[in-house]
Order: sequence, then C-alpha cells, then structure tokens
Amino acid sequence: MTTEESIRSRKTLKLRANPDNPLPVTKGKDFKKTIEELIELAGKAPFHYESAKGQRSYKLIGNEPWRFHVLDGESCRIFLKALKQEKPMKAPEGIKQMLAASDALILATWLPERSRKLSRKFHPNLKNMEHIAATGAAIQNLILAATSRGVNAYWSSGGIIRKPKVLEFLGIPNHEILLGAVFLFPDEFPESVDTQSGMNADKRGEAGDFMDWIEVGENIQ
Repeated sequence: MTTEESIRSRKTLKLRANPDNPLPVTKGKDFKKTIEELIELAGKAPFHYESAKGQRSYKLIGNEPWRFHVLDGESCRIFLKALKQEKPMKAPEGIKQMLAASDALILATWLPERSRKLSRKFHPNLKNMEHIAATGAAIQNLILAATSRGVNAYWSSGGIIRKPKVLEFLGIPNHEILLGAVFLFPDEFPESVDTQSGMNADKRGEAGDFMDWIEVGENIQ
C-alpha cells in the first residue's frame, strides 16, 4: 500500500466488547514485532527541538520529544481489571469496553519544557508547541503504518488514562503528558462486539474549504 493509499483508506473504527467477557487474546510474539516496527516508523516523524535532558527518564533516554509505552493484549486485560475497581481508578464504560477488545494499547506521551514551578501543567511556549506537534506527527505515522499493514488502529485522547494515578499505576513517569492512546483492534471479531466509526468522518469538506492560494503583489514598496 502506498502512502497515499494509506492516507485515503485510513478510517476510525472503535471496537467495544463486554468488560465482563473480554475477547480472547490471540496475537503473540509476532504481533509484538509488528508493533515495534510501527513505532520505529512513528519515530521517523520530524521534530524541531530535542527533549530537555532533565525530563528524560533513566530508562528512555532518546532525544525525541515523544515516548511510547506499550501494553500487549494480556496487559490490556490486567489493566481492565484495575479500572473496574473503585476510585481512584474507576473508569467509564467506553475505555473498559475498548480494553476488552484490544490486541494492544500504545500510549504516546510527550516531554514538556518545565516552568520554574514543577507541576502537571506546562508552559505554553514555542518549544512545547513544537513538542506537541512533533508527537502528533509521530502518532499519525504510527496509525498510517498500521493501516498499510491492515492493523485497525484508533487514536483516542485517553480519557481517564491521562490521570496521574493511572499513569503511576502503569509506571509512566509523572512528568510525561499523554497525547494519544492508540488502541489496536483485531481484524476479525464476533458480531456481539459493538463497532463505532469516527463521528467526524462525514463532516470532511473539499480541499477548497480549508485552503487558499496567496497572491503576493509584484509592486511591494
């Protein structure tokens, strides 16, 4: 599949299974290799600024402003059990239903440039804007690469997974900020599994609705 074909054929398809009766996990080591290759391709995205050295963990030391944390199917089911508990990690049904259907979950975070006061918030400066844009580009690389291989990938904002307590449970450093939770769903599933397409799929216009040509005059003083 060419890059253009991947872009044109990519679509949102969410799968929702019963959290009390999750789909069986059928993909093993070969699928882990596929995920590693998808993330390698995600890492080809452009980035303008390196991540701040003080924000890198001892484990993930890359210069890139993004990080990818992966749960395989079995870990998704264990995570699901934790989210079915009472507070502070009780989750809404949507997240639990998607975890019950997932072959894997990829959590894409970015490393903010901190202000003097350390907090979960980040300073809205140019570097952080560039970091977010670069991480978004990496996620887009990931889902297009998945599409080219016939892997159903859904980019979610993450919902409750963004919460500090949940990130702590998953072992994700508290200075990282979640930008995308990418659910990888199976190609084949029983009819009992609920499916949902993207809510904006039918709202796309023509290119002329969101672009124009700028004509610069020749007689500039």
